[in-house]
Amino acid sequence: MLFLWLYMFYSCAGSCSGLAARGSPAPPRAAPLLLPGEPGEESSVEEQRAAPDAGSSISSFFNGSGTKRLPQAIIIGVKKGGTRALLEFLRVHPDVRAVGAEPHFFDRNYERGLAWYRDLMPKTLEGQITMEKTPSYFVTKEAPARISSMSKGTKLIVVVRDPVTRAISDYTQTLSKKPDIPTFESLTFKNRTTGLIDTSWSAIQIGIYAKHLENWLLHFPIGQILFVSGERLISDPAGELGRVQ
Repeated sequence: MLFLWLYMFYSCAGSCSGLAARGSPAPPRAAPLLLPGEPGEESSVEEQRAAPDAGSSISSFFNGSGTKRLPQAIIIGVKKGGTRALLEFLRVHPDVRAVGAEPHFFDRNYERGLAWYRDLMPKTLEGQITMEKTPSYFVTKEAPARISSMSKGTKLIVVVRDPVTRAISDYTQTLSKKPDIPTFESLTFKNRTTGLIDTSWSAIQIGIYAKHLENWLLHFPIGQILFVSGERLISDPAGELGRVQ
C-alpha cells in the first residue's frame, strides 16, 4: 500500500501543485495503525491527521530523520507460532517500524540497559509505532516485570498455535540442526503405556500457555495482551492482521 501511495503521490505531484494552491485537499495519508484497546484511540486519529503533511513526512523519512524510541508494542511469543510472519506483515504498514532481528533484551541482554535497547530500534517519525519481537519472552519468568518496569502501557502480542502442532514444528527445527536427537515420541512421553507426558521438555512446556500467562497477568491486565491465532494467520491472514491493527 505504501509503494502504491508513493507512486500515486509522485505521479501527480506536478498536476496537483496547482490544485493545492487553490485550496484543494492534500493527497490522502495512509490509514493509521492502532492496536486494540489503546486508550484515547479517537484522539490519536485526530493527532495524526493534524501531523505535518504526507509529503514532508515522507521526505523526512528518506532523509534519515526521526527519533529512536523504546517499543510501544512487543510480540512476546510464542516460538514456532507464526511470530515472524506476523512481524513481516506488520512491517508493510507505513505507521509501523520494527526491528528485524530478535533483540532478546528482556531475557538475555537486560544488563546492557535501556539505552542499549533503544539504540537497536529503528528511527520513527511522529505517529509511527516502534515494535520488536522476541518469542522467548513469553516463557521467561523475569520478562513481564522487566517490560512493565520499562512501560506499564506496552502493548503485548502473543501468537498462539495448537500446542501439539507447535511442539512438532519445534522438534522438526531442532532435528534439522541435530539429526542425532531422540525421537519425538520418546521425548514427549514419560510413559507411553499410560500416556503420561513429560512437561519438562521445552517443546511441550512452551505450549502450556495458561501456566506462562499467569506470570504475565501479575504485571499486565488481560486487556493489554492480544492473542493472535497462528492458524488464522494462514487461513485468513488479512482478517487476523486486521484484528492486530
